Amino acid sequence: MMKISNSCRLVLRFIKKKLLFRAISFHRWLFKIMGIRKWPGVWLVSLLAVVAACGPVKRSSLNVLRVGNGAEPASLDTQVVDGKIEADILYALFEGLVISDPKTLELRPAMAAHWEVSADGLRYTFTLREGLRWSNGDSFTSEDFVFSAKRILSPKLGSPWTPFFFTLRNAEAYFEGKIKDFREVGIRAVDALHLEFTLERPVPYFLELLVHSCWYPVHKNTIEKFGKMDERDTHWIRPGNMVCNGPFVLKSWENGHYISVKKNPYYWDKASVALDEIRFYPVADTATEERMYASGELDITYRTHVSKIEHYKKTGELRLHPHLGCMWVAANCEKPPFDDPRLRKALALVINRKEIGKVRGFGEGLESYGVIPPGMSHYEQLPRPFEEDVEEGRRLLAEVGYPGGKGFPKMEVLYYLSDENKAIFEALQAMWERNLGIHFNLVGQEWKVYLASLNRGDFAIARHRWYGDYNDPTTMLNIFRSDDPCNYARWHSAAYDEFLARAQDTQDERERIRLLQGAERIFLQELPGIPVYWEASSHLVALNVEGWFANTLDLHPWKYVSKSQSGKK
Repeated sequence: MMKISNSCRLVLRFIKKKLLFRAISFHRWLFKIMGIRKWPGVWLVSLLAVVAACGPVKRSSLNVLRVGNGAEPASLDTQVVDGKIEADILYALFEGLVISDPKTLELRPAMAAHWEVSADGLRYTFTLREGLRWSNGDSFTSEDFVFSAKRILSPKLGSPWTPFFFTLRNAEAYFEGKIKDFREVGIRAVDALHLEFTLERPVPYFLELLVHSCWYPVHKNTIEKFGKMDERDTHWIRPGNMVCNGPFVLKSWENGHYISVKKNPYYWDKASVALDEIRFYPVADTATEERMYASGELDITYRTHVSKIEHYKKTGELRLHPHLGCMWVAANCEKPPFDDPRLRKALALVINRKEIGKVRGFGEGLESYGVIPPGMSHYEQLPRPFEEDVEEGRRLLAEVGYPGGKGFPKMEVLYYLSDENKAIFEALQAMWERNLGIHFNLVGQEWKVYLASLNRGDFAIARHRWYGDYNDPTTMLNIFRSDDPCNYARWHSAAYDEFLARAQDTQDERERIRLLQGAERIFLQELPGIPVYWEASSHLVALNVEGWFANTLDLHPWKYVSKSQSGKK
């Protein structure tokens, strides 16, 4: 029985890794020593018997959480990454002044014990907890936040998140070189335990901004040990080098396998951290990820395979929840013929969004025709600006100079390579060819390469998905400003920028929303991004995982997550 049990484990491991030929070789050897000569029938019966004898697969240790993470992260530098794939790992390694409640998203004190806001809304004073330390044992002070702000406002670093810091007095002027002395920027270490922010103008969602990973502090000595302050992705982000301040520290980073983080012994609230280790697996294929989950190799998936949604709804393991985000098809507005808004609208009009919903498997109700997702705080959604209209799309295409698609240049559509995205863009490709007579070649790229292509503008049209970083309409609208680093469409509209600037300067909330609606109307006239669907998070979560809750930001602080003996798996 012991021999059968051990061979069972080996065979299952081989099958999971798609190395069945190695399992066959193993059984050839096993049958040889057992004196079995009939082949392959006996082998097949034996193999099935061995697999069946194994019984249900048990999940990993209660102290180790295994999480699907979508892809290999492009970086773990908290001040330069711009994807959810990276952010999910950084939530384990770093912590800011405040943290979100895992269920309600209400703000809780984190590195800061408490804070005060001046009556005019311009000054925020944070009192840090006493005895804070970095993961190497160094004392943590308010100066660490000041250094981190100076680093992210260094132009050579090229952080996509500098606009978040422009809320601080003189921060934008310092970034542009108009002010040389960083002491004039609105961040100051009053003393070791007190940090003061002075804003350029009142920002009603300022505290929510501080949850974002770009506000996490970085360790000055470590940054400078491995390069210059404004260098990207030096060896400070590698295991053994990284010094962080969150509930976990970086244990290992095995490219193509997993990233492991272990409990940080110097974390201020280590007594509340139940897990000893989290492993993040870069699985891009949802079918593979689902199989890993079903076999107990994962406790949480990054997404859910469309064919399994109905099944897991019945088991209670599916966490499907509306998400403050949108998927657009971004047009490179600097490249003809996509610099013409009539062509962009033609592409938008012939998309059957309900059909896309079926491809995704989430059902109806998530079709998108705008910028601001339903449920965004304080915002009243605009009426639907257009309906699907194939004839009008054809008319606009002819007006641009390509009647029936004749003469349309050879173009490519760029997307992040995953089975879900592949299916979606194949459906879009078919709609554009069927309805407009134009053909696009599809180009799927791995996550890192895809991000680099977006940043370089190396595409004609491309998948552009954005998850809201905080619950305010500006989290979606700001990324299409002319000067925003995440404006991948390279769209420039002085009128759009003006509406956002005026909204930023007004203190009347009703007027602010009216101005933001004005900006969205301009977007919908120009369509630099063709809205396709509102986002929804879709995870499989084992029944013995506790403290993980679906929410509108798909934000899950790992310090609150644990595993219990209860539950089916």
